[in-house]
Amino acid sequence: MKWILTGVLLLGILFGGPSCQAMSPEQYIESIAPYAQQVKKHGLFPSVAIAQSCRETGFGKHLEATDIYGRPIRQYNNVLGKKWRTGHYFEKTTWEGAGAGRYMIVGKFQAYRSLGDCFEDYAININNNPAYRYKDTSNLYNFIHSIAPRYATDNPWAYATGVIRIIEKYNLTQYD
Repeated sequence: MKWILTGVLLLGILFGGPSCQAMSPEQYIESIAPYAQQVKKHGLFPSVAIAQSCRETGFGKHLEATDIYGRPIRQYNNVLGKKWRTGHYFEKTTWEGAGAGRYMIVGKFQAYRSLGDCFEDYAININNNPAYRYKDTSNLYNFIHSIAPRYATDNPWAYATGVIRIIEKYNLTQYD
């Protein structure tokens, strides 16, 4: 039995998916920070965009998932969880609702050519979408609390608080 398990393990290592290890939270942050910093030219906070990406992707771990056709979602460069509006999209299962009212759906998400396009679209959306007309950019705390009710599909207060915790834990204000 021990030899069979060893053989299965070796086959999994040799033929099972990517051989690289998952990124640490710090490595994930470093990989997206240069792209996130472009939101600053739109009057937004890179720290918030980075923290939202960390929350939306589980520090990049959820990017290893696949769409409903079995293709890796990393290729779509959507690191901010943006739902589809126009152009190219991909479909994947996702949770909607909050608390006991959560349920699984197949959702359409925006596909991007690059990470830069993803963050650029984020900034344009936040600044031009009427849903965010009451955003407060006086500081990052007011900002995330003002956009969370329209950005998040879960509890807005919990979402904003989670984003703030990530900003503080990883000192993301250094990118603002």
